[in-house]
Amino acid sequence: MQRVREIIENAGSGMVATSVDGQPRVRPMAFVMLEDGRLWSSTYRQSGKVRELEQNARVEVCFVDSSKCHVRVEGVVSLEGGPDQKRRLLELNPRVRRHFPDENDPKFVHVEIVPTRIRWKGMGFCEYTEVSVPAASVNR
Repeated sequence: MQRVREIIENAGSGMVATSVDGQPRVRPMAFVMLEDGRLWSSTYRQSGKVRELEQNARVEVCFVDSSKCHVRVEGVVSLEGGPDQKRRLLELNPRVRRHFPDENDPKFVHVEIVPTRIRWKGMGFCEYTEVSVPAASVNR
């Protein structure tokens, strides 16, 4: 799991894939990874991705670091984070304050991905290494 964290931190952002009516949609988002493997981010309430995630909460995120190693995280999204989670996200990722001044901003949506599968691989043509998904993140 440590290698996964390193790749995610080095990548800076990941490409989030959603699917609406069979049409894949991909966009970059910055995430922080919690101790238990969950990924946290933020978005605006009026963002199209909020409607997409409400229709289909299953996503995959791909992170690619500067050495071309990458991590793929499959999971299920929750948009239910309240003021406590938003406040903690603002502490973990101060850049979120560029968009939302505090946890009470009505436009602020807390995005949480609970991983169901995590894989990583090094640069080049090699196979993925499966990473055990921490039970704490799945059983929340």
